[in-house]
Formats: sequence, structure tokens, C-alpha cells
Amino acid sequence: MANDPDYSILNNFQGQIVRPRTSIFYLAGLVLVTGTMLLLPLIYLAMVGCLAYALYYHAVYHFKPIMAWSEVNAGAVILAKLLIYFLPLFAGGVVLFFMFKPLLAGRPKRAQPLALNPANERLLYAFIEKICDIVGAPSPKRIDLDCQLNAAAGFRRGFFSLFSHDLVLVLGLPLVANLTARELAGIIAHEFGHFTQGTGMRLNYIINSVNMWFARVAYQRDAWDVALEDWSNEVEDGRVAMIVWSIQLAVWFSRLILKLLMFIGVIVGGFMLRQMEYDADAYEIKVAGSECFERTTRKYALLQAAWEATQKHLAATWKKERTLPDNLPELIRHTHGRLPALVLQKIDDTLGFHRTGLFDSHPSPADRIRQARRAADPGIFNDDRPASSLFASFEHPSRFVTLLHYTDDIGLPISEEMLRHVEVENSKPDEGPEVYFAGLLSLMKPLRLPAPAASEKMDADYAELSQIVMSLKQIAPQLEDFAQQDEELLGRLACARAAHILLNNGFGLSEGTLGLPKMNLESAAVTEADAVNARQELRRPLREVIPILNRRLQLGVSLALANVGENAESQKDENLPLIELVIWLNDNAAVYVQQQELAEALLTLEKINEAKSKEGENPAMRRALAAAEHTVTALAEKLNPSSAGTPETNTSRLQIAKKSTDFAIVRRQNGDWFRTYDKKVRELVKLAARAESLTHA
Repeated sequence: MANDPDYSILNNFQGQIVRPRTSIFYLAGLVLVTGTMLLLPLIYLAMVGCLAYALYYHAVYHFKPIMAWSEVNAGAVILAKLLIYFLPLFAGGVVLFFMFKPLLAGRPKRAQPLALNPANERLLYAFIEKICDIVGAPSPKRIDLDCQLNAAAGFRRGFFSLFSHDLVLVLGLPLVANLTARELAGIIAHEFGHFTQGTGMRLNYIINSVNMWFARVAYQRDAWDVALEDWSNEVEDGRVAMIVWSIQLAVWFSRLILKLLMFIGVIVGGFMLRQMEYDADAYEIKVAGSECFERTTRKYALLQAAWEATQKHLAATWKKERTLPDNLPELIRHTHGRLPALVLQKIDDTLGFHRTGLFDSHPSPADRIRQARRAADPGIFNDDRPASSLFASFEHPSRFVTLLHYTDDIGLPISEEMLRHVEVENSKPDEGPEVYFAGLLSLMKPLRLPAPAASEKMDADYAELSQIVMSLKQIAPQLEDFAQQDEELLGRLACARAAHILLNNGFGLSEGTLGLPKMNLESAAVTEADAVNARQELRRPLREVIPILNRRLQLGVSLALANVGENAESQKDENLPLIELVIWLNDNAAVYVQQQELAEALLTLEKINEAKSKEGENPAMRRALAAAEHTVTALAEKLNPSSAGTPETNTSRLQIAKKSTDFAIVRRQNGDWFRTYDKKVRELVKLAARAESLTHA
């Protein structure tokens, strides 16, 4: 069917993960913390009970002693006695009310989230179920959407779902709009990582519920609080004012008690909650990888800055024009893509310096990033298409939750005619290198660019660039399969090389091994040569296209250098990252070729190990493995000679393989180097594409 979703993205989850184990000491500590947290509301309840009993005791047992205190029956004396008796009752009753009121406090009103229909969003549900299966957590019974910059998984009906697997996942569409599928997969793995341990997740719910209750009742204000404040501002009689001020002081004291209990709860539960966040981070890292975890953490900080800028814009627009944008997720994506370079630099400079505080329920971003770097995990999912592509329709729910946010979260009396249409950009500045290079990036690498220089003839360069973009759109359908064909040919080449090595060392290949027919040493050499020639022939039709793609990037860089900044000083600061990217890519062009040779040798070694697992081991197989391992070691030694230091441009230092376990390290570091390279390309393309977007302005 034409409307069937494309489930191919699920094939990009490569294997399972090793799930972290929870120690008995950790669970014991969690039980102890939970018991302490439950004790704190009981302490508060006991204080309320003590106050109620004190008022009762005063009302019942103090009236006669107070009235019999003096034999003088003058009017002033009697009035003083009555004040002594009734004033504590009145003030104490008000304080008791304000202390008892938090015990009945409900949750603040929030927008009703938009529940997704599983029949309409089959791909998204399948994507999330796949992640839950990998991390070992129950799948959500419902997926809700809201307009928050967050994602959260929890018990669908609160306490009533506590002893079941009735979970709900809430996705904030402003967050989803700015994530890749890989980043979203990591966040979902984190959220459901909390639910991999049945006991732990339920105790965590209790701890969080108590903390949130204390925070809500300690700081939340309602109509009674406002009425008391208004009364204190309007009262003119000095005697009445003293009563009101006494009540306010008592109320302030009751809230102080709540805050103290809340801080105690945060300190007691904070360590365990932070540890649970680290545990959930481990699932995110195992699914999306350490590098992606760090990128997502940085992106979240940028999105918070974009969200704050958007809120200021909304307030100003509403005050001036009484209009609001109808698609907040898209607007925040626009703002995120246009954050000034100085803001980006400030966030980068400060993100790593925040330390986890005593009262923090979550570790600081810097501490979490350090944990991710120590893990050095490549992850099992690497798909950087936009996360919004997982939805059958992303634009419609985005507009719907935006309206709910205005009416329910903020409480604005807004109608359809007050909404200003936000155009969804189909040609995105951050659309990614693969789209930018018409799917041919893998055939173009390594990239080499002329020395970066600002455009001196901007109108002509914009015209040329616009013509290039239009031409590429016309031929894009003809270029779709080239990268996939090259990948298939590379796999065939690795199989042929593995077969050649096996046969050359006396190992007889049976038919079907490595997906190849039965062959001898001569036919294996021919198959290998044919695969090499086929890859070269594949590139022949692209000899005219690839220079055009390189020219596109060159023009984008030149125009970006000519356009940024409002003055010479800011232009110099904003140009610096772009110039550094070009220099880095040029310096590492030769290194890329060597890393690619190493990657192909590792792939060949992997194919031989596949044959070993299928055919078994014998002396010939051991000789073939030794030959393939020698090739890998020689290439790694060439990249990192033991007699010389590693150049600064080689950001991922390769260890030389000397035993079988070392090859896993070499493979991981080789992958890390390519991820660093691709990250640099992605950053450069993003800057160039921003300049290119002006051709459509």
C-alpha cells in the first residue's frame, strides 16, 4: 500500500545491548531513601496535628483561667482577656488552615496532552517498541504529545498504575522537531531505562512524587494566598493590621517548614536520584553512542536558549499585535538554527564548567558528558534522519499542541484569527550533508576545498549557487542509488578479499561461504579485481556531478564568510569556526584515505571471522586470520607510528593491535575518527547552507 510506513529504519538497530545490572546494595539504599521520604510528609502531618491539638487544648482548658486572671471587671480588662483568648484561636485557626491546605493541594492545571492513535502512527510506535525491547522495558500503552521542551515516561494513571506495566510516554514536539532519529532514540532509551528494574522504578516514582509534592505546596500560590496578601495591603486599622501580620508571619513559618522538609528530602533522595539518572544515561549511551549523547546534551542547552528567545518574542508579539505563531515547534526550530555565533560560543564555553550541586536531582551536563566519554561506546543505532520523519504527519499535531499550550498552559483567550501562520521549511539549513550532496557524500570523501576567502562578487556567486541548486534538484532522482550500490560493492569486495586470503593460506571454501560460489585461488583473485573495477566504473558517470557539488560547498563557504557579523570584530569571531573547519578537513584529507584503508581491512577481517564461526577453525584458518590481522596492525601502525607522536589533526589516537582484544579497540577508534570527520562535515555544511538559504529570500 502507498500509505504503508517505511520500516527500514528499524533495520539500523545493529544488535542488542548489555544491560547494566543493579546491585542488591543499590536497591537496599533505594528502599532506605524511600522510607525516609515517606517519613517526611508524616512529620509534617504530625506538626499539623500538634497545632490542632494545641488549639483544642487552648479552647477547652484556657478560657476559665484567662477570664479569672483578674478581679477587675472594667471594660478594657475584659476586652484584653477576650483578645488573649480569641486571638490565638483565630490566628492559630488561620495558620492551621494554611498548613492543612497543602495536604489537599491538587496538581496545577496543565494542557491535556494530545494522545496519538497507534493506527495512524505505526512507524513511531514500532520505533519506540523496538527501543523498549532493546533496553528490556515494557512498551508504553499510550504516547502523548505536548508543547514542552522535554520527554518523559511514567505511570499512565499515577499511583493506580504503580503495580502494573501501564506506562505512558510524553513527547514534547519542540524537542522532537530539533532532534535526529538517533538522538530521539537515545532519549527514549534513557526514559525507559528508568523502567528496566521493576522495584527501582516504583521506588523512584515514590521519591519523585514526594519531592514534587513538597516543591508544589511550598511554592505554589492559590486564591487564599492572594486574598491574604490583598487583605494585608488594604487594611488600615493598626490593631487589625497586627492580626493580619501575625497570620502572615505564621503562614510564612509554615511554608518555611515545608521548604526545610523539601530540602531535606532533596538531599536525602538526591544522591539516589542522580545515580538513577546515570543508570538511565547508560542506556542512552549504549543505544545512541557516547558522541551522540554529548551532542544531544549540547543541543538541549542550545534549545533552552532558543526557547527563552522564543518566549520573549511571543510576549512582545502578543503585547503589541495580539497575535501568536500557530506552530511553536517549527518556530523554535527556526530560532535554534539562527542562534547568534556568540550565543553558541558562550554555551560551549560554559557547559563543561557546571558542577552537580547538593540539591540537584539530576547530574550536571558536564558530569554526564564525562561519564559518556569514559564509556566510549559507539552505540547500536546510527541514523541521522530528522526525528519528525517518524511521524505520519508532524505539522498537524505541532499546530494542535501549540493551540493547547496557549489556551490551557498559559490561559490566553486566543482564537483562530489571532494565530499567525508559520511556514514549515522544506529546504532546511540543517538538512544534513547527505541531502546537501544529493546522496553522494560517501563517494566524494575526503573533501578538499580551496583556502577559505570571503566572496568579492556576491551577486554573481549567489546567481551561480542558485543555478547549481536548481540543476541538482533536477538530476537528484538519477543519483539516489549510487551510494547504496557503492556500499554493496564494498561488501562484495571485502568478501572477495577474505576468500582470497583464506584460499591463499590453504583453507578450502565450500559453496555459499561468504555468499560466494565455490572458487579457487585464481577465481578469488578475479572476483576481487572485478569488485575493484566495478567501484571505479560506478564513479565514472559522476565525474561531472562531483565537481559541481564541490563548487556548491565552496560558494556556500565564501558567501558565509562574506555575510556573517554586523561589524568587523563580530565578523572575525563568527568566521573563525568556519575557517577552522575547512583547514581541519583539508589537513585530514590524506588521513581519511588511510583510515578508509584501515576500515576496509577491518571489514575483511570481520568477514574471515564470519567464515570461522561457520566453517570452524583449523591451522589454515589460523594462518588466514593472522594474515588479515597483520594487515590491520600494519595500517594502524602507519597511522600511529610508535616512533613518532600522533599529529594534532588525528583526533582519535589508534592503539596498535597486538592481541585479539586489541582489534576491537582499533575498530572502535577507527569508527570514532570517522564520526569526528562526519561531524566536521556536518558543521561546515550547516554554515554553508545558511548562506545558501539567502538565495531563496
